[in-house]
Amino acid sequence: MFSCASVWAIVLRHMRMWKRDPNLLLSGFYWPLLDIVVWGFLGSWIARSLTAEFYNYEAVALLGILLWQVVGRGCNTMCLVLTEELWSNNIMNLFSLPVRTTEWMCSVILFNAIVLSLLTTVCMFVMFLLYDISVWYILSTFLIFLPPLFISSIWIGFTCLQIVVTLGKRSAELGFVFAWFLLPFSGAYYPIEVLPEWGQTISKFLPMSYVFQGMREYLMYDQNPTSYLIKGYALSILYATCAIILFMYCFNRSRRKGLARLAD
Repeated sequence: MFSCASVWAIVLRHMRMWKRDPNLLLSGFYWPLLDIVVWGFLGSWIARSLTAEFYNYEAVALLGILLWQVVGRGCNTMCLVLTEELWSNNIMNLFSLPVRTTEWMCSVILFNAIVLSLLTTVCMFVMFLLYDISVWYILSTFLIFLPPLFISSIWIGFTCLQIVVTLGKRSAELGFVFAWFLLPFSGAYYPIEVLPEWGQTISKFLPMSYVFQGMREYLMYDQNPTSYLIKGYALSILYATCAIILFMYCFNRSRRKGLARLAD
């Protein structure tokens, strides 16, 4: 029987770990805030050029940064949950408990949602302090495009976890950079039309590219983003379903071989 208590216990363990370890807090919040400062001021400078082509670009730049954190930082958070167990040699202790794989997976997704909620709150507060833009305007638009990107963070996160449970903790860095490898093809900071043809071909298979494209069309040209969101939802749900199934297969296969080998 599925146990919500087991899910919350795992979430609580990692919340307390983050609370005690300033390195985790620094890695989780420093880089997103740096992106907001650097790319946000760049967006402000471009917006002040007053060219029609870059209408409302400050909001586009800030929202692109904020939405990408859902994907990139969300994936890294999910990957970090497992690698922390490996680095602390706690992987055997954890799964010797009566914890189902589905319960652990749900706890990873829930912890990811909590961290992203805190990160989004802090980032929007910084935007309020630094930029002359309505935070409510950013928040209301952010919520429109958030769900498909959160689902994308789940499929990318479980894809990274497949790498770790197959190759062990030595492959953790590969898992961390996988999402950032997809960043240039996602169109978070620029339209995918500027990419070479082979790059645009890759972008067509990424749900994030449709969401970010819809966001720019909505903010800069006041176009209805529904068609882009439908494509983003469809691809992200399909990929998330496949990633979860493959992760469960890889994890159970690795469990039969012995989880202790992953910490070597």
